[in-house]
Amino acid sequence: MKILILSNKPPFPPKDGGAIAIFNLAKGMADHYHFIHILAMNTSKHKVQASDIQNFNNLRFSMVNVDTTIKTKDLTINLVFSKQPYNAQRFVSAEYLEKLEPIILAGQYNLIQLEGPYLGFCIPLIRKISNAKIVLRAHNIEHEIWERTASFEQNYFKKKYLENLAKRLKRFELQVMEQVDYILPITQRDQEYIKKLGINKPGIVVPVGIDTSKYDFSVKAYQNSIFYIGALDWIPNQEGLIWFVDQVWPLILKQHPFAIFHVAGRNAPHWLSKKMASVKNLLFHGEVDDSQSFMQQSEIMVVPLFSGSGMRVKIIEGLALGKAIVTSTIGAEGICITDSKNIMIADDHVTYANKVCQLLKDAPLKEKISKNAHEFALKCYDNSLISKNMVDFYEEITSNV
Repeated sequence: MKILILSNKPPFPPKDGGAIAIFNLAKGMADHYHFIHILAMNTSKHKVQASDIQNFNNLRFSMVNVDTTIKTKDLTINLVFSKQPYNAQRFVSAEYLEKLEPIILAGQYNLIQLEGPYLGFCIPLIRKISNAKIVLRAHNIEHEIWERTASFEQNYFKKKYLENLAKRLKRFELQVMEQVDYILPITQRDQEYIKKLGINKPGIVVPVGIDTSKYDFSVKAYQNSIFYIGALDWIPNQEGLIWFVDQVWPLILKQHPFAIFHVAGRNAPHWLSKKMASVKNLLFHGEVDDSQSFMQQSEIMVVPLFSGSGMRVKIIEGLALGKAIVTSTIGAEGICITDSKNIMIADDHVTYANKVCQLLKDAPLKEKISKNAHEFALKCYDNSLISKNMVDFYEEITSNV
């Protein structure tokens, strides 16, 4: 098969959750002897240099520079004169379409895979010049993220804007879903949610896969060490981290005054970096060169999240590394993990702090959860198995054409 993947961010190097989700599956399909071409937007937020890109057997990349920076003037015009969500409008690019057309015409692709609804603007061109089936890989439910974010917003005007954005995104997502041939959600929960929206396109659940052989479970971590890692320019991550340092961390320090909290993540705004610097027993690392090495150095991983959607890739990586993880119900959403067996789940600050403290003082419990987490990740999120299921599905639907 020949598969063209359209992405609104560079999936290589695979540093963040979205890039890992795109690259690993593409690499897995290429390893099963299918030709994969990824046409990615090279945005200011995820900028990479040509020298950073590495082609693999049966997998090649093409890049188009697209300016997706948020501009106050454009945002205002969009709010007043458009019904489209600004989040989606930022990705509409004539340059991207100009690059896409000759690739489609020359490639004779069996399938064209959209990595999220923001590539929906390409559908009219694809339908015009190609008979390839169009697949939407739904990494999350975009409008749900903003509905949840709006529900936590205290500022009246920001809240109203976020509610308006969520409504626009919902309408936009439904339109894109109706236009594609297949939908591949990333979790079972998202598949059920999409069906409740009235969308009944065929597809299978394709979770994030990782190369489990690359996650060393044997590295010993420093005692009394807790860590957080995530993109710090993403609002749900900012909200969760601030909640943790303001409400949970002081309670942990009361019981474990020598505990150290390590925080890492890219693109932290100045105000957040400044806040982190003022927190007792917190070491702020910013963006780290090797996320796996950073994660291996600490015992306990915290993922406080209250307004996300889809699947948290860093949790999958943490499980594979055998980390004792404490997260929220929304953080665990879409991952079939079990509280107190292979993870700890808490949604209020007192319970969250108590579960972290329980892991810090109860070594057998921490070791049990760590071992179960590692075994669970190997069983459920091995990329070779997930990509094989994807390939089998693609072969089935293309053989019927």
